[in-house]
Amino acid sequence: MPKLKLQASGGTKRQVMPTSAAGPEAATVHEVEFVLECLGAEHVYVCGDFNDWKPASLRMIGNPEGGLWAKRLLLPAGRHEYKFIVDGQWQHDPVADHNVRNVYGSLNSVVEVAP
Repeated sequence: MPKLKLQASGGTKRQVMPTSAAGPEAATVHEVEFVLECLGAEHVYVCGDFNDWKPASLRMIGNPEGGLWAKRLLLPAGRHEYKFIVDGQWQHDPVADHNVRNVYGSLNSVVEVAP
């Protein structure tokens, strides 16, 4: 199985591998780890076009004292916009390589998943 390098959120390069799921689409689904450093946060979520922007559906795992939050997702190849929700406040990824303006005038972060 080939290993791919992907710039995930949090500014940390992570290795991702194609899943071993059966079917023709299996080669285009990759595990992506979203990471956010946010000291003192109590509840952190990631949301984006990959979950229809549902704010409380993808809770990140972390430690409020340590300040490091992470969530691994299986995403199809392509461009995905996302944001973090930290204690009820929406925020873009502060170390994302690419951000785009959204219809509300704030920023969405972008992650590209290679085929």
